[in-house]
Amino acid sequence: MRERSKPAFTHEDVVKMSSTIEDLFDQIGNIFVQSLEPAPNSQASIEERQFPEPELVRDVYYRAYQSIEAAADHLVGFSSLLAAPAKTFAPFTCVRGLLESCAIAAWFLDPTVDVRTRVGRCYAFRYTGFVEQMKRAQAKNSKAELDSAKKRMTEVATKAQSLGYPIKRKDDGTISGIGEGWSGITNLIELTIQKGVAYRFLSAIAHGHHWATYTSSYRLVEVSNSKGITEKRLEKYVNSDLMYDLGNVAVTSMARVWWYFWKAYGWNSNELAAVLERTYADLKYKPELRFWHG
Repeated sequence: MRERSKPAFTHEDVVKMSSTIEDLFDQIGNIFVQSLEPAPNSQASIEERQFPEPELVRDVYYRAYQSIEAAADHLVGFSSLLAAPAKTFAPFTCVRGLLESCAIAAWFLDPTVDVRTRVGRCYAFRYTGFVEQMKRAQAKNSKAELDSAKKRMTEVATKAQSLGYPIKRKDDGTISGIGEGWSGITNLIELTIQKGVAYRFLSAIAHGHHWATYTSSYRLVEVSNSKGITEKRLEKYVNSDLMYDLGNVAVTSMARVWWYFWKAYGWNSNELAAVLERTYADLKYKPELRFWHG
């Protein structure tokens, strides 16, 4: 997210951006195929036929769709947070969540990998889910939940191993990884949607670091105290320039995973391209951001 010496965008620009995002969401809904079925000769259908366990391929794509749904919800949430009275902190953490979901979806839908790698990536992410479930169970001091998570992780690892996927183990024999390598969400965001720098800034805001919240959501103003002495204080402030950049991060990330899903399912990508073209034009995004031209 860029720093500028003076604002390039106004409050009216941000209001228009919010309206454009809402229109984008409506247009996507109008062309969305409700059945969630891939076309017969699509990438998703072909991979189902290629893989020895077709249900695992369907599972990867459905999990990608779940992540897309979560990201889209964050996108609408971001837009609504800009309505008066606009929020100063929440839009940043909302887009942070969007980036995480987009990156996971993009990793699963990556058009450059084969079906075996795709399923392996799903296994890797599922392992991280088991780890989080176990941490939660330990925090709750729930032995039943902990045992259930451990049992399910062992079952999934056994299935993955039967398909030839590597299982990593610690010295004591406990499972430390399944399938393809998982490098962490920050690295994944940079790898898949190239938003690593933005994500680090958004994470700093979410974690409450004052250098980040000061930069993002305050401005310095002069006020007179009770003694009539002028003081400098921080005032909550919606930075139109920064919000516009934030919208760019959100929209371009969302567009990428929508595109991957449409292509993987063999849906009409010309319809999606037309929607994205109108949106990017309305938002005055640079031509080089229109990845579907390539």
